Amino acid sequence: MSPRYKPTGGVESATLYPADAVASALFSSSSCEVQFSSRGVEVELIDDLSSLEEVSKSHYGANKVTHRLTLVAGRNEGEKWLDEEFVERCSIEGVVAEVHLCDGRTMLVGYSAHFGNEQPLRLESLTYNSGTSLHDTPTLSLELVSEDSEFSKEIV
Repeated sequence: MSPRYKPTGGVESATLYPADAVASALFSSSSCEVQFSSRGVEVELIDDLSSLEEVSKSHYGANKVTHRLTLVAGRNEGEKWLDEEFVERCSIEGVVAEVHLCDGRTMLVGYSAHFGNEQPLRLESLTYNSGTSLHDTPTLSLELVSEDSEFSKEIV
């Protein structure tokens, strides 16, 4: 069976929380209500470069959804929130993201009704890019990945 693909739209902004920061979450079939127990790190993004991609594949009847959140920020802005401790948290503990899409929806990524905070987003890659011309803005790209059994839910 070929993978089903669900594009979720461009990312306008994102707030990242520690994986254990979800104080309560109430899920319905297509949405959720969530409250966080701690303050998150809001990531200031460069327009039109960040994305949320979710790919669903079926393996012998079991559904597996891969969530890939790519956040692209200016290097100077990114270095305000991206330090060694933050990178370590993303790698080891993982994070949960509140993602505001360009189409007006807000998604909860890295936390689900089935797994809770057991399958958070984890660091896949961190890339620093100097650009190729004098006028290019130096950027950093943070790629976070999680696997779950269903698509991310819209926060209402």
